[in-house]
Amino acid sequence: MNFEIGRSEDFVVEHCYSCAVPGYLIVSPLAAVESLDALPRQSVENLGPLLANVTSLVKETVNPLRIYCAQFGEEQSQLHFHIFPRGAALTEEYLKAFPHHASQIRGPIVLDWARDRYRCTQETVFETVAGVIGQLRESWTVQQIA
Repeated sequence: MNFEIGRSEDFVVEHCYSCAVPGYLIVSPLAAVESLDALPRQSVENLGPLLANVTSLVKETVNPLRIYCAQFGEEQSQLHFHIFPRGAALTEEYLKAFPHHASQIRGPIVLDWARDRYRCTQETVFETVAGVIGQLRESWTVQQIA
């Protein structure tokens, strides 16, 4: 199973392999670093445009209500960024579980909840998101983000 969407000179973009949310991408530097300030200067300069382009790909492919971009490093210390789309169905399910959050949805809490709710094996994730992975790869190639 190949979760890779594309790569640039400095980064690799992959679909999350442990959470079956279509369009949930992980952007990781090719340099093995633990913090943003440890990245080579050229990688730092390329990061913003890459994150913007990857966010655009996700927006065009899965049409979510909101896209979160986050960097935590709690489970894995190597620097990486989460590009997480919150679609209508996911939002509805989340608000059923947490109706008291209807007045203000909190992105980090939604992301944490969804990572647990939709956590499954790599095989199941791939079966669920294979079509989206294909669309994202095609868009990556057409837009020549790499």
